Amino acid sequence: MTGEVKVFSRSVVTSNFRRHNIMTNSIENIYSDFRANYVDKPDFAIDFYERNSIYFNNIKQFKDKEELRLYIEMVCKYAEAVYQKDRCNSAIDFVDKQQLFIDNEIQRLNADNLKDAWYHSLQFVKGMASYNLKDYKTSTPIFKKLAQYDNQNDRYKSWLNYSQYGQKIWLVRTINILCIGLIVGEMVFESQLPNYYVRQTILVTGLLGLLANSAYEYYIKRHHRKTNAN
Repeated sequence: MTGEVKVFSRSVVTSNFRRHNIMTNSIENIYSDFRANYVDKPDFAIDFYERNSIYFNNIKQFKDKEELRLYIEMVCKYAEAVYQKDRCNSAIDFVDKQQLFIDNEIQRLNADNLKDAWYHSLQFVKGMASYNLKDYKTSTPIFKKLAQYDNQNDRYKSWLNYSQYGQKIWLVRTINILCIGLIVGEMVFESQLPNYYVRQTILVTGLLGLLANSAYEYYIKRHHRKTNAN
């Protein structure tokens, strides 16, 4: 019984100590620690964020724009680190959660000036992670928006180009599968399609689709090479 009381007491003390740390800590202190010990490696950013996750997860709002600015920078570094570890789905989920919170705080604090390079880095991480997952439908609009925000940024332009190319290649391959399906279907179900003109229409549609699609694929690959050469 005495042992149980000691364990309970230790648990209460630990819990109170953590709550005390959360109350006495601050964004400024955490950021100072972050910059003083910063190492440009993913493991550092991940370990640092997770070490301070109790504080970060308990933030409801910021007292001023400066706190929000420091917070955005730190969560950006964490998102980048998670992406660099090839944890693309985790990076996307983290960005989506943080983006909503940050946008609400920007609106509350009337802090549109904080929509700077750090702010857009969050969406850049989501765009890269989506691209790596071949989710071009998500990545292309993100890179397009980023390229509009900073039309001098070659990285944004390059990722937009590759994302648009990936989207077009995906379309080409989908059409190829459909056309091949028409041709194979006509051959397999020939006996069940007694009408000669129907069979020929299906066959010709499939063949012409493959030819037209091959020409389109050649064009987009040629255009992609030229764009990268410039």
